[in-house]
Amino acid sequence: MAIRKDEAIVLGRRRLQESSLIVDLFTRHAGRLRVVAKGARRTRSRFSGVLEPTTVVQVVYYEKETRDLQLLTQADLVESYSGLRESLLRLSYGYAIIESLIGMKREESGAETLFRLARETFREIDAAAEDRLEAVLWRFLLLALEDTGFKPELEQCLACGRVETADEMVFDSRAGGVLCRRHGAAGLALSLETREVLIECARGSADRSPSRGRVTAEGREAIRRFLVEHGLGRSPFRPLEDLIRS
Repeated sequence: MAIRKDEAIVLGRRRLQESSLIVDLFTRHAGRLRVVAKGARRTRSRFSGVLEPTTVVQVVYYEKETRDLQLLTQADLVESYSGLRESLLRLSYGYAIIESLIGMKREESGAETLFRLARETFREIDAAAEDRLEAVLWRFLLLALEDTGFKPELEQCLACGRVETADEMVFDSRAGGVLCRRHGAAGLALSLETREVLIECARGSADRSPSRGRVTAEGREAIRRFLVEHGLGRSPFRPLEDLIRS
């Protein structure tokens, strides 16, 4: 049994018996990790107020390779993002990042890049103007996809290389990106504005957000289809959809 020390994002937690918790983490070096925090539900627990979803913590745990559930011995708060936690809208975007980390299931190889990207995105969600939050989320998802090697083509037709400047392109998740009308009549129609916002986000900029509900809906559906098609998890937009329904 080895003692490990790492930074981690808290993805979620659930009750274990009367006094303990099972905590789902995304660590900088090991990727997804589940740990038992013994006594965490007690009033004076050393874990009190630390193991909240979206927080970044420094953890120490015992690792046994033959065991799926490791033993957490220490957790110290590193970042808590008070602005994110005090706004239901911002918190919903934070949970969208959590859904993405759960869905992408990144293990040790490449975990650090995704950890760093998620942490930077939490900071932006915490402080950015509300009208930029959608673009901040799209940028995270598209850069995370690029890191996994599944970046969608958004600028030119996959079949013929044409670059359209009007609302004449469709998104085909199975093909891997956009097609002109000649080669992709059955795909998801994308307006020029939707493509422009997606392209900017894929290039690493979150300065331009969707200006209309239609653009938001098109962009979300394109990303959702791509994630599902390539086995990268459930829809990260579920927390935002739940917020609208509530």
